[in-house]
Amino acid sequence: MTPSDALADACRHQSENCAYTATSFLIWLRLLRWIRTICNVAPVIFGALATWKIVEQTAPVMAAVCTFLASTIPLAYRAAKVSESIEEYLAAAGEYSNLRDRFQRAANIDGQKPFAEFDGATKLLFERLEKLRAKPLTPPEWSFLRARKKHKAGHYQPGTNGTTRP
Repeated sequence: MTPSDALADACRHQSENCAYTATSFLIWLRLLRWIRTICNVAPVIFGALATWKIVEQTAPVMAAVCTFLASTIPLAYRAAKVSESIEEYLAAAGEYSNLRDRFQRAANIDGQKPFAEFDGATKLLFERLEKLRAKPLTPPEWSFLRARKKHKAGHYQPGTNGTTRP
């Protein structure tokens, strides 16, 4: 195997890794966005229920629980730094998606150039990847497993429209 072939294989491997990582981040982002929505809406609903006269008079315990939830959900949300996580995962998912495409291009197009040019072009990509990995984000394992399942089913293959290829 020539150095160019080895580097092209490494680029293809990194492209696949970036694809899985970006998809796993996007799957995790969907849940984080739902959490954000719930944590922003729930306190309003619980606050309204807690101050509703019917609930106050007929179920004072329920009113107290609603008051408790209305006041603690925003605190828990801020403590968990969900908004910051959404921004970090969003930026990282975009960068991994870009790197996925750049590594694929490097393997298929830049790999046809003389090795010195090919190596020079890929060094910048590997540096970007190294910088991105310096701040590791760790979505739950199930999001990666779901991303892998989607990729293996062909959901992200060009021209398949979410179906597997024959």
